[in-house]
Formats: sequence, structure tokens, C-alpha cells
Amino acid sequence: MPYKVPKVPIFPELLGTEKRVQELQQKIAELDWLEYSFGLAKRVTIEAEEEKRIVPVVYTGTRSDSMDVSPWPAEWKSYAFWDLVDAAEFDYGENLTGRRQYPQIIQVVALIVCLDNKQISQGQDYNITHSICRNELIEKINFANITKGNQNIINMVENLPTDVFAGYDVEDNLMEPRSMIRLEIELNYLQDCTNSY
Repeated sequence: MPYKVPKVPIFPELLGTEKRVQELQQKIAELDWLEYSFGLAKRVTIEAEEEKRIVPVVYTGTRSDSMDVSPWPAEWKSYAFWDLVDAAEFDYGENLTGRRQYPQIIQVVALIVCLDNKQISQGQDYNITHSICRNELIEKINFANITKGNQNIINMVENLPTDVFAGYDVEDNLMEPRSMIRLEIELNYLQDCTNSY
């Protein structure tokens, strides 16, 4: 039986940034136009025909292979995944001498969304579809709740493949009816306790 890619792959034991990303991943999956909502991607170097490329890969299950989500991995109407942007910062505040020092962690992540506007909304102008999807996406992020923390959108880039997929090797062309969005989001949360000290 062939493996079916889950629409929203969930990993229940996640902690830290991965846990907060998964919470946001599930929230945006509520959007009726978003076909696949993946979690945090990894940067992987692949070699094909003597050429090395850096691509984003996501995991869809604990016993499944990783999947390349460079534009466009399949004929999907839309998909989203997350990427780490910068190194995390740790803020211990006044808790510098206590036995248990749980810091506030500040981590910037990017949400990358690829849209096929024709498949999303038949008969509607592609720019209108993109605009509506972008607005609904921003609204979902702004009103989401993450465990012991909060999130703020700090930057947005649209329809520039090399900027949307910053740090990955992608072609610098975008053809109608497709479009793409990158939202950079600052996560600010209290470190999780694992009780294994």
C-alpha cells in the first residue's frame, strides 16, 4: 500500500521551538484553502548530476522518509512549512542563581506558504485569491495561542522565490497562477520542563 502524505503531520512528544511551531502549524491548518501544513523543515544538501543543492525537507511521520518541499513538490493547491531563521536567544532575567534556571527563549522562525491560486479559487482573479489567503494567514498567526508564550509577525516577503526560500537553492522564477508568502515570526516562550535533571 503506498504511503499517503498526511495533511497535518503531528508529533506529540515535541518540546521547545518545534512544539510552538506545531501549535501554529495546526492553527493555520484550519484554513480551508491550505491543503498541507508541515512543521519545521531541515536544510539538506542533495547531489544530482554532479550538482549540489540545499533543499528544505519535512518529516511526515515517525517511520517515513523526509520529503523535499522545494517549489513545487507535487500538484498541490497549497502547502506550508516552517524554517529556523536565526540562532535562539536565552533570557534568564533575574533567575541567575536559582537551582532551576528556566529562561525565556526568543526564536525567529519563518512560515513559508506556496499557493496555486487557480486551484484554490476557480474563476477569481489570482491577485484577489492571493490577497485573501495572505490576510487569513496573518489573522490566524496573530490570534493563535502557543504554550507559555506568544508570537509576533516581524517581517513579510511575497512572490520573490529566492527571498521567500532564503537559504535554499531554488529557481528565481514564479509563474502564474502560483504565488508564495514568507512570514517571519518571533516566538517568545518559557523553556519546557522535562523533569530529567
